[in-house]
Amino acid sequence: MLRDRAYDRAAGAVGTGAEEKRTTAGGAKVIETGRPLDAAETRELTEALESRDDVEYAEPDLLLTPVMVPNDTHYNLQWDLYEDLGGMRMPEAWDLSTGEGTVVAVVDTGMTAHSDLDENVLPGYDMMSHPGMSRDGDGRDANPQDEGDWYGWGECGTSDSSTSSWHGTHVAGTIAAVANNGKGVTGIAHHAKVVPVRALGACGGYLSDISDAVIWATGGSVPDVPANPNPADVINLSVGVRSSCTASMQTAVDFAVGRGAAVVVAAGNEDEPAANVMPANCADVITVAASGPGGTLAPYSNFGDAVDVTAPGGDMSAGDEGGIASTVNAGATTPASEDYGYSQGTSMAAPHVAGLAALMVSANPGLTPARIEERLKATAQAWYCSPGCGAGLVDAAAALGALPAVVAATPSIIGAPVVGAELTASAGTWSPAPLTLAWQWNRNGTAIPGATGEAYTPVAADLGSALTVTATGTRDGYRPASATSAATGKVGPGTLWLALPYITGPVMVGSELTVTIGSYSPGATLSYQWYRSGTVIAGATGKAFRPTAAEEGHTLTVRITARQAGYTSLSSESDPTFPVDKGILSYGSPKIGGTLKVGNTLTAYKGTWTAGTSFSYQWLRDGKVIESATGNTYRLTGQDAGKTIRVRITGTLTGYNGDTRVSAATAKVAKGTLTAVTPKITGTARVGRTLTAWKGTWSPGSSFTYRWLRDGQAIKGGTKATYKATAADAGRKLTVKVTGSLDGYTTLAKTSAATATVAKGTLTAVQPKITGTAKVGSTLTARTGTWTYGTTIRYQWYRSGKAVKGATAKTYKVQAADRGDRLKVRVTGAKPGYTTTAKYSAETKRP
Repeated sequence: MLRDRAYDRAAGAVGTGAEEKRTTAGGAKVIETGRPLDAAETRELTEALESRDDVEYAEPDLLLTPVMVPNDTHYNLQWDLYEDLGGMRMPEAWDLSTGEGTVVAVVDTGMTAHSDLDENVLPGYDMMSHPGMSRDGDGRDANPQDEGDWYGWGECGTSDSSTSSWHGTHVAGTIAAVANNGKGVTGIAHHAKVVPVRALGACGGYLSDISDAVIWATGGSVPDVPANPNPADVINLSVGVRSSCTASMQTAVDFAVGRGAAVVVAAGNEDEPAANVMPANCADVITVAASGPGGTLAPYSNFGDAVDVTAPGGDMSAGDEGGIASTVNAGATTPASEDYGYSQGTSMAAPHVAGLAALMVSANPGLTPARIEERLKATAQAWYCSPGCGAGLVDAAAALGALPAVVAATPSIIGAPVVGAELTASAGTWSPAPLTLAWQWNRNGTAIPGATGEAYTPVAADLGSALTVTATGTRDGYRPASATSAATGKVGPGTLWLALPYITGPVMVGSELTVTIGSYSPGATLSYQWYRSGTVIAGATGKAFRPTAAEEGHTLTVRITARQAGYTSLSSESDPTFPVDKGILSYGSPKIGGTLKVGNTLTAYKGTWTAGTSFSYQWLRDGKVIESATGNTYRLTGQDAGKTIRVRITGTLTGYNGDTRVSAATAKVAKGTLTAVTPKITGTARVGRTLTAWKGTWSPGSSFTYRWLRDGQAIKGGTKATYKATAADAGRKLTVKVTGSLDGYTTLAKTSAATATVAKGTLTAVQPKITGTAKVGSTLTARTGTWTYGTTIRYQWYRSGKAVKGATAKTYKVQAADRGDRLKVRVTGAKPGYTTTAKYSAETKRP
């Protein structure tokens, strides 16, 4: 970079290099040389840089140290607050202000946790850029905890060592330690808040870090550091170094003062003119010298024309109790447990003035840093101080009391103390005029949230309470004053108003009645109760009511009750109605649904009627009543064919006049279609066997006729459900036609599938028997037994298995030729359509 080469050329004059480290809040560049420089080398480098046209100023980044005389002893007697001789007269000052609403930034070593201080501490920042000096191992961060500023022999360029001072914790406790908590110490501005900004550590702190801390504390922007969300009203700088006021420090002070923050600094502890010490010698700061318990300049304190005022800083030459008691930490190096301790120094004096400045800003927020300094000086207790102690010892009570006070008058309350009735505050005469009055209404002495106007209307929460109003007068340059009125009597309940209601709507069962309210108190809640001839109707608590059958013949009224918290409830009842008449049923137009064909079911659709209505039905055929057809559905019969159908619906409901409605006539009912299946023939298709026609399932009530067919031709006489196959059927196929009929239905015929070809019949036959004696001359008879009816029988006699010629009759006379042979007979049966069958008898004995 061009700047780096410029730095190296300037540093080369003293035999080293230089590197830019960061940018300060004031815009200056912080550079670091390659080795430490002595005073002459530092001056030579500074002059070399300032000789450049593009450099506005150059200054050493001085190391500042706390302005105090360390001492680890502690004692809790705070003479600096209350003693008349050497103290600040704080008790009288606290009657006027405790610092509420103000913020004091403590630019110091940071802080350690302390239960007597923590509740008054806001988030701060660690502005130290040197990790070694900060003791926390890193550079700037959001944790302002004091890690301890101890150092070893020779570590800080000195011939001694030191334990940790806990300087920032002590300073912060002097300013804002918690009061009235039953322990520890009390801060000057114990209701103010502290923002700790860590800029000092081991060996002190760099000017560049301290000046950035001042700018950040008052809300300024610092590179790579988040903004301070709580900009300070006052800054305490208990630091110093022998030097004139540098440009960077003066820039930081100017920024803070320009933002309205008073910058309070320690005069220094070198027992020399404060003009030799920075920042005590900077413009527009309030430089504070230190005094001891006797009210005189402490022996270590700096003095002279640069001093503005003196404040208690302690003098422990006669004992520890002469020091300033405040919050500290018990750790010798790193933080340990919280503690209390005494210290002395102008570092202790400065926070007394910083705390007092916070009290002044809290009491009068319009005060500028210049006005604060002017008032501190004007009210200080002057005493002879030849070295120069500024205007004298600060007097807190005088500094606050020197503000002229607004003169208050006792306000009064106009109006009756009842809920809902407006009260008005009368201020009386206040001075000086003009001034601003703020109001606060109180309930039994406690402020009512949001009740900050000149007028107030009591609410339910005020019932039974006494009210007062507090007026606070303010004017720039004056201390505000407040005065509270005398209390009212106990607030009574408010009075509601409610107009007479009346009922509108038809006074009959089922018709909605509505109550018209008229006017009533805004904010009131209304409830309703309807009455039947003076008796409460259970559940009838709405603005509208629909009379039921129970109200028929009775008059109705409605009572409205207005209620509101803090008010006496109020009721109003309407005039009675006429007696409730029977209601008029609302009805629908009946319709018939379904297919107009015999055998189908029609449905009556009644439409929408008054809820709860009961219904009866009557179906009509061509306008005449159909007996027993009284349901909401009707199945069309044969009698309905060619006729029109209507349905008459009658609705009844208790408390209502009944009503009857008739539907429109349907179109003429068509004949029905029989339900049928294809018939089947059961049985064996053989001559002589009986076949049966199975008709299947048809429409209930159907009548049937049968016609048997032989190869599609009607068989004479074949008109029954059964048919016995004859010889004429042999070799043919049979079918049966079933014809169904039903009144109101179209006649329907169904023909079965054909049977198999009818087979010839099998004759029924038995084995013949021969009767008679088998001897020559005797006659034998063939007994045929029972054959199929109509069978033609033929005979043939056999002798020892051979047919006897001519022996074809039923009887046979035994011949001499038969002697010694056995006889038998063959019977042959024949019938048309049947297979011819022959049967043989058993053989006789030999004749």
